[in-house]
Amino acid sequence: MRALALTTAILVASTVASSVAAQRGPSPRAARLIRAGEAYLRAGDRGSAIGYFREALQADPRSMRAYERLGEAYRARGSHVDAREVFEAGLARDPDHAPLWLGLARTLLEAGQPEEAARAVRSLLARDPDHREGLRLRAELARARGAWSEALTAYRALLSLDDLSAEERAELRRYEAALRLLARPLDPVSAARACAPDAPPVRRALARCE
Repeated sequence: MRALALTTAILVASTVASSVAAQRGPSPRAARLIRAGEAYLRAGDRGSAIGYFREALQADPRSMRAYERLGEAYRARGSHVDAREVFEAGLARDPDHAPLWLGLARTLLEAGQPEEAARAVRSLLARDPDHREGLRLRAELARARGAWSEALTAYRALLSLDDLSAEERAELRRYEAALRLLARPLDPVSAARACAPDAPPVRRALARCE
């Protein structure tokens, strides 16, 4: 029993240590290399920036910031295969790191793989349902492929957030109103009203009421 308790304690301590390591910032050396890479990016030298970000990742393979910066630098250069490999390697270490899911989704979209991009966004939202950028990207991807009901769901989730500006809320309401018409036959929120006995004939026709 004592041996089992000791083993359990070791496993718990290892899990906690791994979690803390995943959440911490980069090592001092990796942080310096990342800053140098960012300076080269601002100067327009993407090749040197990628070299510094790669060196930062070698210095600290647990640094999520290094994965982010390297992946985004590859994506900006159009090296989508390399960007995907970097984002997926980072997610293998920390599957809850939202910026890596976003970077992966955008990389896949630019590489002409919208379905895989949508899956990456859904993976992000499964972990963080209120992630604003994730919800916006989900809505945009759904609209692009004509998935009106999914887009409407994403915009409604965005509208439920508290920290929206008046301009953002007005924009989202415009999208929601347009999508209600497009998604009405599949939308349980508005279809019932559209098919009410006293609903206008045009509205009933749009909703394909029996």
